Amino acid sequence: MPFVYDYSQVEWPDDDGDLPPPRVSEFVYLPAPEYGGVHEPAHFTLDVPPEPAVVRRNPVRMSLWDRLLGRRRPAEQVRASVEADMKAQMARGVFSSQRLFATTVPVLRALGVKQLYGRYDGGNDEGFSWLDNALMRDGTRIDADTLAQRLMEQKFLDELTAKGVMKRIDRTSELDQVRSFIRDWMCTEWANLLLGGSYGTGEYVMYGAFVVDLDDCTVIDDPKADPVVSNIEITG
Repeated sequence: MPFVYDYSQVEWPDDDGDLPPPRVSEFVYLPAPEYGGVHEPAHFTLDVPPEPAVVRRNPVRMSLWDRLLGRRRPAEQVRASVEADMKAQMARGVFSSQRLFATTVPVLRALGVKQLYGRYDGGNDEGFSWLDNALMRDGTRIDADTLAQRLMEQKFLDELTAKGVMKRIDRTSELDQVRSFIRDWMCTEWANLLLGGSYGTGEYVMYGAFVVDLDDCTVIDDPKADPVVSNIEITG
């Protein structure tokens, strides 16, 4: 799905210097599932599962005698503990994402938003995404700052805090908090849904864009995305 430049096939300079930034023409578009994301379109719902209970486990303590003898916890016990932690983290992640969708989408619809257009880039060890613009039902497009201003006027931050999606930051203005939420956090949730939570990690650099349809509850990649980047460097 992203446009990718693969560093693993590049011969590095003998002096271990940096490679020049790749050119746009050197990027290759990888459709799903070649990149590793989901088959498009990626679907989301506004259903929120029950909030996972906080699991408090009592760790098995090793006695002083066991520690002196170098004894360790049984491998099966360690494996079960790790698996339980992973399941709990996954359940918490699903709940948090669905709560965000269920809180955000109805407010955007009521404001007249039909689609959101997000961008992403990254590579090597991290992926980034951000909101570029919103398509309104009257056919006009507004940028992320304008959308944030309109959402703030609708007391969107109060809705987010009341539903437990985020906490209010007293030393940051309400507009800045709403802007940060829609531009980064909200957009990242949809990017993760489309590309996978580890997108941008690997021996490559990437860029791309996607469309979130608020009526159909889908996310699709834009195979004709312009090379607009924020966190990597490319040349024409």
